[in-house]
Amino acid sequence: MASEHRARGLVLLKPCTRKLVGYLSHQDSVLRGESARSLGRLGDAEAVSPLIEALKREKQDEQMPLALAEIGQLSALEPLLTAFSEAEREGRPNIALALGSFPDSRVVNALTKALNDPDPNVRFNAIASLGKIRDSMAVTPLINCLNESNEWIFLNIVDSLSKIADHKASGPLSNLFLKEPGERKRACIISALGRIRDPSTANIVVKALRDTDDRVKANAVEALAKFRFTRERLVSHIQAFLKHPNHRVRGNAIIALYESGGFNPKVIFAAMKNDPDKWIRATLGHVLSIIDYPESIDLIVDLLKDEDGDVRKNASKALYKRAGQEETELLLFLLKDPSPFVRQQSVQTLGKIRARASISHLQEMFYTERNFKIRSSIISTLGVIGDTEAINVLKSAFRDRDSRVRANAVEAIEKIWGSDCTDLLKQMLSDLDNRVKANSVKALFKMGEISVVKMLEDMLSEQEISARVSAAYAIGQIGLMLREIEKSPVYMTLKSVLGNMDNSKGKNKSATTTENKEKYSVYPEDQESFRNLYLEQHNSGKYKDSMETAKAFIQSWPEDISACLFLANLNFQLSKFDEAINYFKRTIELDPFNLQAYGNLGISCYKLGRTQEAIHYFKQSLKIQPDLFAVHFNLANLLLKEDKLDEAIKHYEIGIKFGNPPPRIRANLGYAYQKSGLYEQALMQYEASIEQDPHDPGVYYNWGLILIRQGKKAQAKQILARAIHLVPPGAPGLKAIKELIERTSD
Repeated sequence: MASEHRARGLVLLKPCTRKLVGYLSHQDSVLRGESARSLGRLGDAEAVSPLIEALKREKQDEQMPLALAEIGQLSALEPLLTAFSEAEREGRPNIALALGSFPDSRVVNALTKALNDPDPNVRFNAIASLGKIRDSMAVTPLINCLNESNEWIFLNIVDSLSKIADHKASGPLSNLFLKEPGERKRACIISALGRIRDPSTANIVVKALRDTDDRVKANAVEALAKFRFTRERLVSHIQAFLKHPNHRVRGNAIIALYESGGFNPKVIFAAMKNDPDKWIRATLGHVLSIIDYPESIDLIVDLLKDEDGDVRKNASKALYKRAGQEETELLLFLLKDPSPFVRQQSVQTLGKIRARASISHLQEMFYTERNFKIRSSIISTLGVIGDTEAINVLKSAFRDRDSRVRANAVEAIEKIWGSDCTDLLKQMLSDLDNRVKANSVKALFKMGEISVVKMLEDMLSEQEISARVSAAYAIGQIGLMLREIEKSPVYMTLKSVLGNMDNSKGKNKSATTTENKEKYSVYPEDQESFRNLYLEQHNSGKYKDSMETAKAFIQSWPEDISACLFLANLNFQLSKFDEAINYFKRTIELDPFNLQAYGNLGISCYKLGRTQEAIHYFKQSLKIQPDLFAVHFNLANLLLKEDKLDEAIKHYEIGIKFGNPPPRIRANLGYAYQKSGLYEQALMQYEASIEQDPHDPGVYYNWGLILIRQGKKAQAKQILARAIHLVPPGAPGLKAIKELIERTSD
């Protein structure tokens, strides 16, 4: 549900929204697509029905399903499912694609049925959507489709299985690899096995290193690195490929060995830089963009001067990824490079590292540079750096002959100067270029000048298609603002203006307060006495009275953060999790950085089985303060339940860095390692868990399983016998331990 401020913004934009809906059937595909995109960003539920109708009508327009996905409301799901079952053949592929944004069991059922659709486009999009949803319910139906004769659909099936990453797919994919004659299919299967990372398939990936096709070899090298072998074992398999003539095989081998540690690629890199094969040189750029090599910058600079465009392209990506403040002087030197490509990449990289020392150089360059793309980049970079020293050059850019420079100047000066540039931006509303006008409207709206919406409405009515497209784009950007209005402090002015909008239709705050005081006349008159009353009731154990009093308090002072948080925690304490969630969310609307609200909101969602929401709120909490080890542990536990092993392990390990884990966390981390095939790490965690709590039967059982798998039956018997003595009689799991001892004795 939209917040109050966002809802008011959507009402303000209704005239524009209706025009955008009308353009969903326009003959111009650019206007049609931009209108759909903006409706998705606005997220207005009223746009769902016309978007679905347009989805059926404009069968090849991908923006329609994407817009519905961005709205993301459940109000779109039922109509989409109905449309999927009733639409004509030509309309079903796009609807299948749209359904991929709704992780719901009803969607999974509809898409799995579509795997048998006679139309290959429906099958292809249904498979892609199932891969996007990543529900393990889809694994078996997808496996049953591996006999698909259409190669592109087959590859899509394998890719979706790899995204779901369920070990049930490992066996069928391995068997298929051994008998598949097609190189492209074999290469895809090996990549999938790498992503699924089932230890039982490692031998198949090793076998693929000897494949006759270089694509298969390259994918096998990349896949093998994901199995977390010991460095010695990885080196024994991959080292021979460091000088392989195929650039992809060689590049993947270098990345795998470097990331395993103890490998110095200096000599290999020197040879690659001077190799006559341009693809070997381009691969060096790609490798440097991925690995953190200490001497990468000098190599990147040499590659940027290469005569081949593909080499320079990869080198520019590496420069953007690797450069830091310490490279400022080098980047300033590159601003004078004869190659326009090198100059532009240097400008953008200076923006990425926010190099304040570059401002004067960029200003001077702006006045002498002839390339309009570079001049536009300079203006954008000055905006990103965000220093008022650049104001004068941005002002002059407002009068530049190139409209792209002027449009970028509008965005840049708004970032630096904020509301101080209002008058200057209003002058740009009369610019001849539509993009400049649209950027000015967008910036002014952000500053609370909501009257500019009328100008967007007028632009949408112009005959010139480009004016309508620019206006539609600006409306979409405003839609994104409204989605973030409660979360970001940069929208405080806009929030205030929208909050005061159209007060004539409602009562003002003082009137509301008076009315509430009359309704709750038994309560104290002043705010602090009122607050003390519900706190005293709570402290004396009168929870019901305390809750009623706090609710009455909220009626009079609806924006009181501490009262909202009190009600949230009280409902949480009483296990009324639905109510707790409402008040925690209200607290976050008032205080977007309230860590307690985020943490308890995550727990409340988990208690109600809303796992994905719980994961989201735990992650939001960690964005604000990354060292909350208890939140890391809670998040990791949920990720483990979702079988997202890599992510779960990451958060367990981070949490342990910040705080001592209880034995259950050690046990859970051990289980995550065990499922990932990392048995030695699992054993270490199980042993540490038992040291803290020697009575947990599950830990002994899993410990014994690993030892048996490793062929250490005698040691397993000792551990399991120890469990019999230490685990309390009648404890759940004790029977399983005894059965395991019997099986081990056979």
